[in-house]
Amino acid sequence: MSGKPDRVTFEARMNVILTELRKEIISGIRPQGSYLPSETVLGEQFRMSKKSVRKALESLVDEGLIVKIPRVGNQVSIREKEPLAVIRLGVYPSIEEQGVLAGLLERFGRTYPNVRVETVTLPYSRYPSSVKGYLDEGFLDVFTLNNRNFADLEHSDHLHLVEERMPNPELHPFLSERFRAGGKLYATPFQFSPVVLCYNKDLFKRSGLKEPHSGWSWKELLDCAVAIKETSGVYGFYAHIESLNRFPIFLLQAGYRFLRDDDGGYRFDDPALWDILTDCRRLLHGQGVPPAFLSEGDAGAETLFKEQKTGMIMTTYYGLQLLKSVPFAYDISPLPFGRLPKTLLLVTGLAVNRQSKQKESARLLVDFLTGPSAQRELQLFSLAPSAHSGAADEAEEATKDGPSRYRLYREIVPAFADYKELDISIEALDAFSQELKLFWAGLEEPEAVIGRLHG
Repeated sequence: MSGKPDRVTFEARMNVILTELRKEIISGIRPQGSYLPSETVLGEQFRMSKKSVRKALESLVDEGLIVKIPRVGNQVSIREKEPLAVIRLGVYPSIEEQGVLAGLLERFGRTYPNVRVETVTLPYSRYPSSVKGYLDEGFLDVFTLNNRNFADLEHSDHLHLVEERMPNPELHPFLSERFRAGGKLYATPFQFSPVVLCYNKDLFKRSGLKEPHSGWSWKELLDCAVAIKETSGVYGFYAHIESLNRFPIFLLQAGYRFLRDDDGGYRFDDPALWDILTDCRRLLHGQGVPPAFLSEGDAGAETLFKEQKTGMIMTTYYGLQLLKSVPFAYDISPLPFGRLPKTLLLVTGLAVNRQSKQKESARLLVDFLTGPSAQRELQLFSLAPSAHSGAADEAEEATKDGPSRYRLYREIVPAFADYKELDISIEALDAFSQELKLFWAGLEEPEAVIGRLHG
């Protein structure tokens, strides 16, 4: 066997050497005018061949960070006092609401005083067209990108606007895969969460019920939900079912893939599709939930749970931040399942605008926010698992606010599923979800929805 590393390993090591040397040069650890270690020493330090080290150094030359002096070495560029670089970071509202990003950006500013970061709130709706406009105009340098919106950009052929990234071997590899297309990586994982079941332990105990376990079926959940309603007078189970982060899970668990007609359009008249959705609706209405649903967004379920108006909810680790101060014991469990034990994996990454005029600073920001220190702080504060495996280990040792089964996400990695498995574009899936509102409320049957969709 050859000792030559494979492509993924090579890219990972290349990312490490470039990230470390950039950081050391820009932060002043390696002063201007000083020389880098020889190619041989760098090769030993980063476990790379001299040829590969030379390629990395050429990238730093292109970026203006070093100068190659023949027969002498690689010198850190001597630059006049650098002007302040201003970069714009586009962020989802949910990231800002976590309350930890501002502190991380303040730390970044202290580490790199010549870079100022301005934040811009990104919309959830019409994401591809909105972000395309921002990127085309050079208005954003770095932006948050979840795996759902990544699929949107890929389907709309907008990935050419995003700079390719090198993989970071310190991040969970199953996260990076959500941002790959055509063998190229377009975003660096920042945060993630699977969708899980959250339940009120005290309520289960008072109702004389056994707690959920990994082998639960949806029928068992419904039986418990009805029992909770009868004994405690609160809804046993609730989910903001119309969300694109909720109802598709039932399709994934059934192994469903959307059909197409002869013209390539999606078929929404498939009886198998409506069997799944009707079973899902029955799950909610079978316990007496009224037609007027109780939430306007995913976070509405956490609010109901916090107020002890429901005993179980579908939630994410992002939602656990809202439950830090609840006056009762709660825990999490894998979702019940139908045919397949699957759940949606929600990943947020950081991407760089290919047309940014501040790429050097933009890359520094991405590397900082996905580095071990920032990732540890992010997990401790938000409870969402860190994309950085080492930081996650440290944060889990220190966290005291989460449920007792906080490490559950590590156990259910094989169950993580993605929208792509449904064989439908995010745009079409979103349009379909908009037509389901009355169906979920029990005010419309499948035939009416099909009639509108197929005209």
